[in-house]
Amino acid sequence: MNSNSKLSSLWENERFLAVLSLFIAVIMWGYVVVFVNNEHTTTIHDVPINLQYRSSAYQSMGLDVIESDITTVDVSVTGPRSVTGDLTADDIIIYPNITGIDGAGTYTFQLTSDKTSNISNFTINSFSSNSVTVRLDKLISREFPVEVDISSVVVADDYMADRPTTNPSTITISGPEYKVSTISRVVAATVSTETLSQTSVLASRIHLFDENDAAIDTKLLTMNVSEVDITIPIMKEVTLPVKVEYVNVPAGFDTSLLKQTLSAGSLRLSVPAQNASALTDMVVGYIDLATLETGKPYTFELKLPTGYRSLDEVTQITATVSGDNLTERTMTVSEIKILNDANGEIRLLTNHINNVTVVGEKSAVDSLSGGSVIAQIDASRLSAAQGQQSVEVDFIIPSTDKAYVKGVYTVNIRK
Repeated sequence: MNSNSKLSSLWENERFLAVLSLFIAVIMWGYVVVFVNNEHTTTIHDVPINLQYRSSAYQSMGLDVIESDITTVDVSVTGPRSVTGDLTADDIIIYPNITGIDGAGTYTFQLTSDKTSNISNFTINSFSSNSVTVRLDKLISREFPVEVDISSVVVADDYMADRPTTNPSTITISGPEYKVSTISRVVAATVSTETLSQTSVLASRIHLFDENDAAIDTKLLTMNVSEVDITIPIMKEVTLPVKVEYVNVPAGFDTSLLKQTLSAGSLRLSVPAQNASALTDMVVGYIDLATLETGKPYTFELKLPTGYRSLDEVTQITATVSGDNLTERTMTVSEIKILNDANGEIRLLTNHINNVTVVGEKSAVDSLSGGSVIAQIDASRLSAAQGQQSVEVDFIIPSTDKAYVKGVYTVNIRK
């Protein structure tokens, strides 16, 4: 069979003719689409609404967009298929037509659009929503003191919780003025339910309340801290004997001889639980024996360590030393000793000290002689200056612990 007869038989083949017809139809459709009917309409989804575009209309009034009912729209566009097929949300800007603003409030603005790229041969037909509703208000910041709610905490038996503190003690809240201005109280509430027997630091949640104690939603509000630490001092009640002690007590003198009367013999205190077991008494002040006046009231302000609190509301303690069992006697002391002068550098220029006042139990004081009271100079404590000096002396009474020398006395020496 020659080639002509083969071609003739091919044209007579119905299957071949059907395939050829389909091929030609596709070619013709493609031509029409590309060169004859090129217009194409499509939808670009989720195009953002630019609420800051041309925002000077409200920002000049100190306002900002606080919230809006929608943030994106779907946009219908028409253009050549070669163009619409490549369009994205970046090629279009949707923004509100801002008009009629007279202050803070809620406004509905019509939406409009612009093309943002070099592609321009397409048409923006419509949006899925023609308007946007926005809230305009001033953004402000305000500082609030933090209140504390420790109602979830359980305190162990025989202990008590003292006034809690927070760190930080204030927080700054920022947001729209209409919402910040409704805040009346800021409360840090503990979330722990553990039983406490010592001072503890617990995390908390922040809650906001209005003037009617209704909770305020924190949406649209920001805080400079997300939580605060609550320190809960766990205290224990103790009763401690009060003591007033003495200073400038001569060596060997028995201070129990001094009969002391106190305005309060003991104090009920609230103290940190961890310190309670180590406490035995409360020293509230000191009396100087060198200037002691019997029968005179000495008043001391009650100054408690940090974290301690008086449960009796006592603020002062008065101490009086009775003179009923004491007597005073003026003597001349002729025994003056120099200590720690190995090289003999010091020469005593005073032979005796007149009018030395001795205080003590009557029988002990009456039994003293001029030699029973000894004045001492410690050479190791003297200045390095050369020549004649006036120096203070210490006294000892070796024969008894029931008497001491009252006052300050000096002698002259040469070095």
